[in-house]
Amino acid sequence: MDYEKIFAEIEDIMHVDYAGALDKQDWPVKRPTTAVLQHIPDEESFVYLVQHYLQQYRDKHVFFSNDRVPQVTVGFTTRRYGAALYVLTADQEKRLSVGTAITAIDGLPIPAVAATHQLELDPVPERQRFKTILLTAKTITLADGQALPLHHFPQTAAPAVFAYRQLQADMGYVKMTNFTDYTAIHEFYQHHLAQIAELPKLIIDVRVNNGGDDQNFYPLLAAMFTGTVPHSTISPDTGMQINATPRNYHNWQRAVATILPNVDPALQPTLEDFIQMLKDHQHDGLIPFELPDTDTPDAPIQGNVQPHQVVVLSDYDCGSAGDSFVMAAKKSPQTTVIGRATYGVWDYANVTTQDWDHFHLMYPVSRTDWIDRGEGIDHVGVQPDIHLPWTPAMIKEDKDLAFAERFLNKRHQIKALVYV
Repeated sequence: MDYEKIFAEIEDIMHVDYAGALDKQDWPVKRPTTAVLQHIPDEESFVYLVQHYLQQYRDKHVFFSNDRVPQVTVGFTTRRYGAALYVLTADQEKRLSVGTAITAIDGLPIPAVAATHQLELDPVPERQRFKTILLTAKTITLADGQALPLHHFPQTAAPAVFAYRQLQADMGYVKMTNFTDYTAIHEFYQHHLAQIAELPKLIIDVRVNNGGDDQNFYPLLAAMFTGTVPHSTISPDTGMQINATPRNYHNWQRAVATILPNVDPALQPTLEDFIQMLKDHQHDGLIPFELPDTDTPDAPIQGNVQPHQVVVLSDYDCGSAGDSFVMAAKKSPQTTVIGRATYGVWDYANVTTQDWDHFHLMYPVSRTDWIDRGEGIDHVGVQPDIHLPWTPAMIKEDKDLAFAERFLNKRHQIKALVYV
């Protein structure tokens, strides 16, 4: 396997075809040396090396994988607070308990590890993701001084959650961990949307939301608005550009040819126009993202007759379509976003794939123009209306939810007094 040749092509993609290539051309991204590339022992090591390289671009829509090497995890997840990492979940690593503090990785204190990997990590400590760093580490040190060798476990996807429960007689709670699974999401709406429409107070929890399709959250918006709301009201205030290069044209052409027979017939002309646009402009680089068949405005949001008081709970594990949902929520006069900023995976989108047999690089080819106004949300996220700083005490007690209940009850009382 010629790892050096594959890496050179990956590097070329990130410099030419990636939607953020021009924006990040002066970033101090460190590449592995030729000597390192020539002495990679196995495919798993190559995947980790490439992932470390790509993390420096800090774009969650960029990812490298290998079909022949199962994805693994250290068996637990963490969040940083101060000088320690705190265990959030430990489903597979039974030697750790939820809430355990980790003070060092491979003997280095957590702040020193963060400084070493500053190009890869978010500058805000509580938003730093140590997953890849832990995967290549040997040991961790706990707060009591105990050193534990790290083990690897097969990675399993957490089951999606689309849940509703009654918190109070007049208050409901909705949790959605993605906007991807059309069938499950719309089944949820069939069971609960009418009930949600009758509630004066509602909490929608997207603190963990892995994104998906914006259209899958539109029915939820009915609880946030009253009457008929034009789609432009909830749309992000940005245009889009596409990076038209020969590679991006060929990658998208191949992908669309595969999926086109199974796509909704109404969407097929749009996809075909998109491919034709890439073909006609494949040597033009960034161009306005405009398609001939997008002149018809999207259907408006039909809000409820009765206004609700709504809280949306957000955090940094909410991204992509999750970002879109929180942006839309913030445009509602009767909705308050509480928690922490979302992850911010929105500035670069429309992901395509470059394949090398069993290796795959996923990268976005479109770019939002609000970046030019200094209003991009990557690395920043969508800011909440009320910020609740994260602390380790939140691991075992849902302080966000308790705050949201108190907030809605108080706000509802004030509203009732106004109308007396």
